[in-house]
Amino acid sequence: MRELSRILADEIRQNGPITFARFMAVALYHPTYGYYVGGGEGREPVGWEGDYFTSGDLHPLWGESIARQLHQMWDLLGRPERFDVIESGSGRGLLARDIWGWALQHAPEWAEALRYTLDDRAPTGTSLHAAREKQLRAELARLGAPEHALTWAAGLDEALPAAGITGCLVSNELVDALPVHIVEKHGDALSEIYVDVDEEQGRFVERAGPPSTPEVAAYLDDYFVPWLGFPDGWRAEVCLEARGWMRRVAAGIQRGFVLTIDYGDTARRLYTRDRRRGTLAVYSQHQFGERPLAQPGTQDLTAHVNFSALIQTGRENGLRLAGLTAQAAFLTALGLRERMAALSAPAIGRGGVIGNSQLDQLRRISERNALAALLNPAGLGGFKVLIQQRGVPGAGRALLGLQSAKA
Repeated sequence: MRELSRILADEIRQNGPITFARFMAVALYHPTYGYYVGGGEGREPVGWEGDYFTSGDLHPLWGESIARQLHQMWDLLGRPERFDVIESGSGRGLLARDIWGWALQHAPEWAEALRYTLDDRAPTGTSLHAAREKQLRAELARLGAPEHALTWAAGLDEALPAAGITGCLVSNELVDALPVHIVEKHGDALSEIYVDVDEEQGRFVERAGPPSTPEVAAYLDDYFVPWLGFPDGWRAEVCLEARGWMRRVAAGIQRGFVLTIDYGDTARRLYTRDRRRGTLAVYSQHQFGERPLAQPGTQDLTAHVNFSALIQTGRENGLRLAGLTAQAAFLTALGLRERMAALSAPAIGRGGVIGNSQLDQLRRISERNALAALLNPAGLGGFKVLIQQRGVPGAGRALLGLQSAKA
């Protein structure tokens, strides 16, 4: 049994079965053995050598498109002398690299105002964080970024000062990895799924029990999910931490925006009778798994995001909805298709076509395929982009990335 499994098993033996949310929190975020800390081995979980890839792995134009949107946000805020970008769940810093690259090349005045803070899920002091920071600092140095280009924060409380920021908090595929409770319908009641230890078989198993808190029991009703009409055995994920995260984010925005990119949907579309087993997913080495309780700390656990919860919690804490759209529409409105066409075309010189070798053709095909994947509605293009704002009235009508949503 791996060390993290022993830690979880000892907690269960001492205190009884634990909620799946507790199991997921330890499996992903244990400070030494958690998945996002490197599983105790400093292993990079994200990217082509890891278990899954993100939009930033496919092409720098994804990050450059977001940079264009952030630049316009700075403009809508009246071009303040300081514009903070806080990236929550920053990972390897691909987005930070590409935002700085675009700013330095295309918007030097904004680059002077830009301050970028990374809130990495791998804490400072871990070998994984050290490797990420070393790599990112080297890449930014090659770009000629200023010394103040990056600050690392130990958690969101440190990243967001008490006085709040003027700027934008950005996250990509963060909320889907926040711990979730699992509920299951039986008759006219909801049970919660707990994790226990089967001593005879030496493995973790599910146990059903009453909801652990009134908040868990009431969650689906909060979003008017008609679960009483669903079949017995129907399951859903309840992410209370997403609401807590949004409350903290809202408190940290003095004036500006929150930009959240993730997979999921509004409650009405997410919690349907046809989605009988919920959305909990397991990823390992780019393969979809079906054993979420197996080998904690070695595989990714994730669930679709309830964007209604983010919108409602934001509203309750002073954030106004600017817009919710699909990533394909967002990137298209920011000009990704035009830049995709320009990259794909061979260069033309006075002597005719240049840069049209077989290698160049393969490069253009590869880039075209990567960008097409960002726009694929059945994949990354179907991710949702949520923008909320405080103190910028009319932003929803003005933001470039939301224009196609109004067409």
